[in-house]
Amino acid sequence: MESDYSTAPLAERDSAPRPGLLLKNVHTLYRARFRRWLSITAPTSLLAAAVLYLANQKIRSIVTTIPRGGFQVHSAEFAEVTGLRFGGFLVSWLFGCFALAAIATVVNGLDGEDADAPWKYDSHQRAREHFGAIALAALFTFCVFLAGVAVAEFVEVTAGRFFGWSRVPGFFYGAAVVGWVVVASIVSWLGTAIPLIVRGNTTSWSALKRSVELSSGYEGALLWLVVETLLGSYLAWYATYYVSRLLFPVHLRHTVWYGWVVYALAVLATAAAEPPLFIGFSLLADPEPLNAPSLPASEQTT
Repeated sequence: MESDYSTAPLAERDSAPRPGLLLKNVHTLYRARFRRWLSITAPTSLLAAAVLYLANQKIRSIVTTIPRGGFQVHSAEFAEVTGLRFGGFLVSWLFGCFALAAIATVVNGLDGEDADAPWKYDSHQRAREHFGAIALAALFTFCVFLAGVAVAEFVEVTAGRFFGWSRVPGFFYGAAVVGWVVVASIVSWLGTAIPLIVRGNTTSWSALKRSVELSSGYEGALLWLVVETLLGSYLAWYATYYVSRLLFPVHLRHTVWYGWVVYALAVLATAAAEPPLFIGFSLLADPEPLNAPSLPASEQTT
């Protein structure tokens, strides 16, 4: 990254938030360095997908040995299934936080090489150096997300029964989608904590509190980025499957390797939709000066 970037947090340099400029700079950076972002999110997305797949396979093998409705007398198996399910989600969440830390390293220009250093720096160097703090922030935000989902589901069920909406076809599906988006947008107020941790000289708790402060005035922009990421991932996933059916002949679609190839391609497609939200978090932690009309010229070339 160029030295044109200011190191003062956005909220400290202008009393009036400028979410429109934030979104503009996010998409400019996303287009300018698309391959760099994909090289960061692709490995972590593939690893997260592998973890979830293995967890689902283990869960399936446990569930098939239990009679229908038999979890009440198989408490140990139920606990194991629950641990595998949430453990898989937690590990995937942690991989996402490491991808965010790597993107923040690039956006904030923290991956510069030292001529006297005996090793070559990479995008994940800062993430490894602050592993403990990042893991703690990941655990906290994951728990906040789970708590938010639980509250949202309680509200959905209560509202459905009270107003009689539960009889409306698709009500719970639509309400669940809205609830997840709302919860994710609220949790996004904590997303700047990871870039702050990567910059150093702060604890996880201080970074989380500072993240909420920096997000003030940018709630709408973060909501937009959350919706953009979720919708982009959803469309990329299903587009990969449908396009693959058009490209591959019928006889190849019944081979063993076809499912694995399409699954990997779908994961990579969704990985391409993740960076804008992460770039937004990174710019809030160490953004472009608000009075600048655009990013440095070096960041506007593809």
